[in-house]
Amino acid sequence: MCRAFFMKQLFYLISWIVCLAVLAGCSASEKAMDLRQKSKPEYSIIYIIHADASYSYHINGKRYQADEEVLSEAKQVAAGAKKGEVFIFHQKREKKILGLFSRKDRRWYHYKNGRLAEQGKYSPEGGGLRKEAEIYQNKSTGKGNNQKVMLYFGHEVPSETSLSYHQSRPEQSFDTELFSSQLPLFESFFDLLVLSTCNNGNPLMMESLHDKAKYVVASPRNLHLSHLSSRKLQLLESQSQVSTEALSDSIAVDSFEYLSSFLQTRVTVGVYDIPTIHTYLPSYAETYEEHLQTFEQKTLFRDNTDCVLLDSFKANPIPERGTKLYHKQPAFGVKEKQAYHSPWGCRNASQSN
Repeated sequence: MCRAFFMKQLFYLISWIVCLAVLAGCSASEKAMDLRQKSKPEYSIIYIIHADASYSYHINGKRYQADEEVLSEAKQVAAGAKKGEVFIFHQKREKKILGLFSRKDRRWYHYKNGRLAEQGKYSPEGGGLRKEAEIYQNKSTGKGNNQKVMLYFGHEVPSETSLSYHQSRPEQSFDTELFSSQLPLFESFFDLLVLSTCNNGNPLMMESLHDKAKYVVASPRNLHLSHLSSRKLQLLESQSQVSTEALSDSIAVDSFEYLSSFLQTRVTVGVYDIPTIHTYLPSYAETYEEHLQTFEQKTLFRDNTDCVLLDSFKANPIPERGTKLYHKQPAFGVKEKQAYHSPWGCRNASQSN
């Protein structure tokens, strides 16, 4: 009798353990499946924030550090990207150990599904984006057909290589050709590229991107160091079917309204449909490149002029098909008070307009 009772209880115990094991296995399988699903982001965002130069500015007597402001906003966007992955590269100025050896002062952050998955320090390779691309290729789980967005925050990407760009590495060149040629090291093609820089809404830059991006948001003139806004990237989260055109326009409008709310100087934010403008831009970009060879570009911190005012384009202005410009004329200055502005900015030797 006791033996029969003991065997019965043992049977119940074994059955209970088996059930627990099965339930645990199901739970583990569900968790593994959930992790696998979360490892495939619906979109990828790459922030590159240049900080190896002077980026301080003042508003109403308060001092700001432009790269740190962008970093804070990028982390907020990353924390809200529950369906995507976000990479942030903060290109900080490199210090020297004993005045000889460079420290790894640059920082990278990788967010997955709204959480910081990994971070680290690194040193650049040359003056371009090769090291950032290497980190992205090693860490990204979003390669494939999902939406790709890159944002570059910094000073004007120069058209020529003769200008120093990185303060801690003045011997390293950085220009339009190097920038555009290294974008494919990240991805073969971007749906959207945001250039939060001065003067890069120019024919040479846009033509260099003809096979690198579908849409570009950029400024043809000077851009205040408070930078373009990336807050509207939240549309990738709230409206999963948002078109790249609508996303580009939303970022441009939000940036324009933000900058116009406190700036008295000119504000220009353009949207460029790259496949469309490539149907007519190559010859104009070539003309502009020839124009740049006629004078020495001595400084990055010099405003463009409207390309329609250049002798090279007065008789044959650059078309505006495939572009959209949000423009607010400045509140002061005689020659600057033109209500109209084309979406194209050009460097000029006299630079009087």
